[in-house]
Amino acid sequence: MSKQEALAFVGANAALLDSKTNPPNPFASSEWVHHFIDQVADEDWRIVALEGMADSGNLMLAWHHVATPWRFTSLTNYYASLYSPLASLAGSSEERAAAMRSVVQQLRSVRPRVATLQLAPLDGQSPDTVALLHELRHQGWHARQYFAFGNWTLPCEGLAFDAYIAARDSQVRNTLARKSKKLLAAGSLEILTEEADVDRGMDAWDAIYSRSWKQREPYPDFVRGWARRCARRGWLRLGIASLEGKPIAAQFWFTIDRRAYIFKLAYDEEYSKWSAGTVLTAHMFRHALEADRVVEIDYLTGDDPYKSAWMSDRRERIGVLACNPRSPRGAWAAAREMAGSLSAPLRQRLREVARPQA
Repeated sequence: MSKQEALAFVGANAALLDSKTNPPNPFASSEWVHHFIDQVADEDWRIVALEGMADSGNLMLAWHHVATPWRFTSLTNYYASLYSPLASLAGSSEERAAAMRSVVQQLRSVRPRVATLQLAPLDGQSPDTVALLHELRHQGWHARQYFAFGNWTLPCEGLAFDAYIAARDSQVRNTLARKSKKLLAAGSLEILTEEADVDRGMDAWDAIYSRSWKQREPYPDFVRGWARRCARRGWLRLGIASLEGKPIAAQFWFTIDRRAYIFKLAYDEEYSKWSAGTVLTAHMFRHALEADRVVEIDYLTGDDPYKSAWMSDRRERIGVLACNPRSPRGAWAAAREMAGSLSAPLRQRLREVARPQA
């Protein structure tokens, strides 16, 4: 599908993408997928919808470049912290495994033949991912998984904010005790949720971001556009810390189905002595626990050292690279993958055995 065809397809299949039968993943929602295609996909992308057992409603979304139609990739990039390999109306694990089987079978009918399929980041513990790996291997693909990144979370159903803070390490508690009153005496904290406040909040975000350590956004309108979509759906939690009227720290969270996701954060390094990031983080956690009453807070991508101070649990996201030996390109890729998996001593021994004798 072209970009415009894909946008229409996502709109027509919103109910399937947003079905509660799917594991929770905001980055697989119709809202996110539509926004991603609209803002990130180039005109030379082709979006692929693999529909297994079409009457039952099963779908895997991927893409390829027009110049490399044999190389399929998950419909994600670094903005997304989780890729769902299956959207399905099937509820039980057995039904979803059958749905995954039919989706993988659809890969055989694609022409030109798919040589490689790379999907990431995945939940390695998800039954859908387990079924994906099983079906790829069962249907003759050479598939391996690899580590993508760590993901820190806080399961928090029924957790009171005071109890949460009391369980943090002494450095966090001492910083909050010293800095919170000082910052609030000279400044303010606010959490924006309404669409009418998006431009004001994102203007503040952009100003802070430009003065932070962060690199420039490769898609300048992506974050603001996502904030607007979140506000329309009631998901937006945009925290701003200001000092004497000047925004100095910001955090972009969104909350869906009682799960809070920490999407973006930045602070003005000139004001680092105020610890505005720490104070604002505590303010955001209080809102999530007391107002939104979330059951989980998710720090999304990466093992940044500060995340463990605020979270309790760590899980790993993986990627899957699958090569199709029925395709010449896929067979070559599979051979390279298998050679790369050999131990260094064994590779050296094979080279010695294969070396012509003098």
